[in-house]
Amino acid sequence: MLCPMKPSTRRQFLHTAAGSVAGASLIGSSRAADAAQPTAKAASRVLGANDRIRLGFIGCGMQFQDLLRRGFFPRRDRVGDIDFVEVCDVWQPRVDNAKAKTGAERAGRDYRSLLARPDIDGVVIVVPDHLHYPIARAALLAGKDVYLEKPMTYTIDEAAKLHDHVQQTGRMLQVGGSGLNSPLHQKLHAYVKSGKMGKVVWGFISYNRNTTEGMWDYPIPGIGSEPWPDAPVTAENLDWQAWIGGARKRPFSKERYFRWRKFWDYSGGNATDLLFHRLGALSAIVGFDFPTRVVGAGGIYVQKNRQVPDTYMTTVEYPGEYCFNMVSCMANESSAPITVYGNWGTLQVLPAVRPAPGQAPRGSLGGRAVIKAERTFEKQFKEANDGLTEVEITTDEPQQDLIDNWLESMRSRQAPIYDVRKGWQVTVAIQLGVQSYKEGRALGYDSRARRILTELPTRREYEPQES
Repeated sequence: MLCPMKPSTRRQFLHTAAGSVAGASLIGSSRAADAAQPTAKAASRVLGANDRIRLGFIGCGMQFQDLLRRGFFPRRDRVGDIDFVEVCDVWQPRVDNAKAKTGAERAGRDYRSLLARPDIDGVVIVVPDHLHYPIARAALLAGKDVYLEKPMTYTIDEAAKLHDHVQQTGRMLQVGGSGLNSPLHQKLHAYVKSGKMGKVVWGFISYNRNTTEGMWDYPIPGIGSEPWPDAPVTAENLDWQAWIGGARKRPFSKERYFRWRKFWDYSGGNATDLLFHRLGALSAIVGFDFPTRVVGAGGIYVQKNRQVPDTYMTTVEYPGEYCFNMVSCMANESSAPITVYGNWGTLQVLPAVRPAPGQAPRGSLGGRAVIKAERTFEKQFKEANDGLTEVEITTDEPQQDLIDNWLESMRSRQAPIYDVRKGWQVTVAIQLGVQSYKEGRALGYDSRARRILTELPTRREYEPQES
């Protein structure tokens, strides 16, 4: 249970805490880290329009490589306003690889020394889920802006605390996910809010995959699906205790290190790795909110070498009187489109249309969506949609990468698009689903009291009127 934080000013927060960021340990749990209460430092400088943004990277695995390819290298080549200052990872071969790829000035295995540097403006945190909060917290208190990969935190409690740290330090924190930066989803949000498809009653998302070797059974050693057969993996070149962090203490294990997404100690499986993306996208269309009731279900039906399910689904209910259904299967890759159901019409997000020869494609850059009228409410739909029974919404507006959005927020000091509050709201739904699956019962959330509910209120009923 989370206790509401007493009101305090940012100045009080910065000056009443004791200790130092350098004393915060990676291996402590979030509770232990909070108990240490290190002093929050002011940022080392205010970025000017022509200042280069100096970056540090904590975690140099598969997702780090993807962020470089997708966002940071293109930004460096296109705009040229960022410097790779330091890279950090607990496994030395990844440190060496990251330094060679980025040309970083320095490389190391202790993130605390990276955060202690006054010449680093922002840090990119790409580590297993259980380490997100303690490292992000330490970075904020060190005066750094933060790009934090999804899921935002390993627990709901951590998400609420991280929200408070962002508010009280004034730092910019971007959650790495998908959907919020889509111009199409922004247009769809305006359409849904206009009421032209009636009252939204439910939404559906899925994110499915299939592999011969089993999901997340990556080569050992390696980075993701890329094998590194010649890379040594020993207790000397991999800081096991730092990687374990606040999780349950266990002996050195290559299986756990390279395939951590299969274990509850470090991950929420399908929900945190995949459905976090889709829920962010669906929420961008319908609207963000805290859930009221969540039920998780599924099981390990095919890939019986893991703790997390290979087939998982969740129903999430919201105070606006609608629900979302989420499905993620690791044993069948057929996925369904994002779908929003209103009582007048149904919206589906679809691939771009292949053009006829000589014609420009529709939605080739930003995608498209189609909203079709419900037969029963065709009259109301047509009246709201200029006489149409089917509406197509497209955009060819290019999508700004979350990395660019974060870097720009560092200059403007305006909150990035996937801010910490949205991350908290998505985290509650995702992590409640995981906890519900593990405990075999429905769970709720009281966002005012910041606590998980095990005893849920009865559902509202309406007494029919006499006819």
